[in-house]
Amino acid sequence: MLKLTENAPSPRVAQKREQVEREILTIAQSILSENGPKAVTLASVAGRLGMTKQSLYHYYSSRQALNRALVANLLEKEIEALLAAVAKQKSDKKVLGTLIKAFHAHYVDKLGAFRTIYCSTQMYAPSKSNLDEITLREEIHPRTRQLFDVLEQRIAKAGASRAERKRIRQLAFTAWTSALGLMAMLGVADATDDPITHPEKVLLRTLSMVFDNAVSEIL
Repeated sequence: MLKLTENAPSPRVAQKREQVEREILTIAQSILSENGPKAVTLASVAGRLGMTKQSLYHYYSSRQALNRALVANLLEKEIEALLAAVAKQKSDKKVLGTLIKAFHAHYVDKLGAFRTIYCSTQMYAPSKSNLDEITLREEIHPRTRQLFDVLEQRIAKAGASRAERKRIRQLAFTAWTSALGLMAMLGVADATDDPITHPEKVLLRTLSMVFDNAVSEIL
């Protein structure tokens, strides 16, 4: 029988902690969706849960710690949505266009989540508000690698060289960052109440077509 170390929590205690942490993040996401990133505080989350702020410290030692966990969770949901959309796309030639459209669909009604991940974190760099190295290495990077692994497998021809596969991953990464850029512009337009000149659907369709054509040239 495996003996627990003196400081290690029992499986039951660890499971209970994970459950409470999931509940905390669910509430944090609800507050984020309703009132924006600034509204997500230890006090606001504790109030929704019927806990004291001091009790919440047992799970997250600071607002920055809560924010890091929230960003990691939101990024995981993004990757899951993108992977699901790509899996449903039967044509390998259209996987990058699908990626772009799925990114837009995932965030178009959740701009607060988008800003929390891609805007708020860099505003305070470098600081403790940013994702720590362990979170990046153990939670974020494996999921993003999984996404680009899937895209590479869908696009690369059998027997493709290492250099060709590298170019494909670069193309896939560029498609993802282009979708991010489009959403950033839409976020700016929303924040300033100053609509962008070109229709959103046209920009989305054009961007998707550019990368689908690039994949067609490879295949």
